[in-house]
Amino acid sequence: MMLGFGKPKSKVDAALGAMDDTITHAADKWRYFCDNVPYRTEVGLADRIGAFSVPFNEGARKHIPELQNAPDGLLLMIIALGVEKSGTHSRIEIERALGVSLP
Repeated sequence: MMLGFGKPKSKVDAALGAMDDTITHAADKWRYFCDNVPYRTEVGLADRIGAFSVPFNEGARKHIPELQNAPDGLLLMIIALGVEKSGTHSRIEIERALGVSLP
């Protein structure tokens, strides 16, 4: 007997299947956001990511079926990894700004 065989996927399992493409998409959207949404230099990275996350989360949940019911924390991780992949900020900068450790 195989454990878990035939069981429906959890929200996280479904979202994990879409992660690589979604991280790349987040990186592209983040670069566009940085180039087109002006912020003063004193606005911190955490605030910028927070502003970016609102439309990104809405779009991801609307257009990527696997993320329709994804927990907010998973979407934040996707965004953070996308920011890192974009090259605009280092992993250390992102982790410090968000107070998390990325996988």
